[in-house]
Amino acid sequence: MHILNVDFQLVTENIASNLDEKTRILEDVAPSWNFVVIFSVILGLVLVKQFAAGRMGLVLSMLYQNPDTEKVTRGWNPFTSMTSLLITASYIALTALLIQRAMLVFNGNTTLYGGSDFYLEACIFTSAYIIVQYLLINMAGWLFDTRPASLHHSMTHLSMAMSMNFALVLLLLIMSFYPTKFFAVIGLIIFLIFNTIRLIKTFVDLHFLIKGETSKIFLYLCTLEILPFSVALTMVFRLIATDSVL
Repeated sequence: MHILNVDFQLVTENIASNLDEKTRILEDVAPSWNFVVIFSVILGLVLVKQFAAGRMGLVLSMLYQNPDTEKVTRGWNPFTSMTSLLITASYIALTALLIQRAMLVFNGNTTLYGGSDFYLEACIFTSAYIIVQYLLINMAGWLFDTRPASLHHSMTHLSMAMSMNFALVLLLLIMSFYPTKFFAVIGLIIFLIFNTIRLIKTFVDLHFLIKGETSKIFLYLCTLEILPFSVALTMVFRLIATDSVL
């Protein structure tokens, strides 16, 4: 009777004694200060919801319903209140962050667009755009004696900013982990949809508030809305394509 001798070898015998550890690098994840911006905005929105829920609801309704502007602003100056300042500051912070993330996705130049310096420049650009547009709207209301219409126009801006804050927070959280062209295009579409809704709503409301000719209202909106927005959008596209706004 033959006995079979089987030699067993441990599976670890041929493994190298020294294992090289490699750190996993998450190149696509946004830097930490991006999350600080996003969560600061979330905190601001929570504070507005907590301490000014009624005002928040009225501001949001301006874009989708036909509330009385005097009712919304009665006993409350929307442009000097902490609620409006938080809404506007959040809108500027998120818009600038979306511009930066989109620039990185489409251009890929992390040296120019990956740091906080470009983000601050985008914040300054967005703030200047909003301030100039607000001043032009109020100047037009003073010149043509249409201050109620100008107030309503500005409130519609504020309502759009409030609505976009919620959409941009979610979108930017996704883009922080998945910075793809698909989500950048979604961000552009969100901008176009909300601004189109605001323009249509403003046109309809001004038609009743000013009670003027349609052509004059259209010229008013072209001067204060369509032309500045087109110039700003063209500058962003040129910056993506040529690294220059000129």
